[in-house]
Amino acid sequence: MRDEKRGDGNDSDDTDSNESEAVAFDHYDWDGEDSPSIAVAEAVAAVTNRSVTALPPVQEVVDADALDMLVRSGDPLAVRVTIDYAGTDVTITGDGRIRVRPDSE
Repeated sequence: MRDEKRGDGNDSDDTDSNESEAVAFDHYDWDGEDSPSIAVAEAVAAVTNRSVTALPPVQEVVDADALDMLVRSGDPLAVRVTIDYAGTDVTITGDGRIRVRPDSE
């Protein structure tokens, strides 16, 4: 189940001031059917106005199976992974949040 938000990252639950430049943030249920690696591609596609199939495979930048396992099996409040993917910085957390920001080169 996905609860999508768009904005500048200044939601009341956004406690990390470094994430105030977030372009999009989505919330997923990692205990359900949502796959973190697929959710990354979907979130980036939405932000960049591209189809998921137009993006490079997530597997090219991170081991998708390992990402899924880490995010699903770790402490929801302690797990935080950031990757550079398709011109964006993507942060995935164990509590189901994904933040997508323009690449900070």
